Amino acid sequence: MRDLKYKVDIIRSIEQLQLPNHFIQALDDAHQAENIIKLINYLKDMNEQWY
Repeated sequence: MRDLKYKVDIIRSIEQLQLPNHFIQALDDAHQAENIIKLINYLKDMNEQWY
């Protein structure tokens, strides 16, 4: 990922959602990063609906 601040935010989300660390490693692969970001955003939205 190019934007370091955004990457840090995504990493925090991965940690808060208690997802596997390989998601963090996948952020360095451009093809996988897009899917990881979509997944994280989807899970964050679902998580917020529960609270």
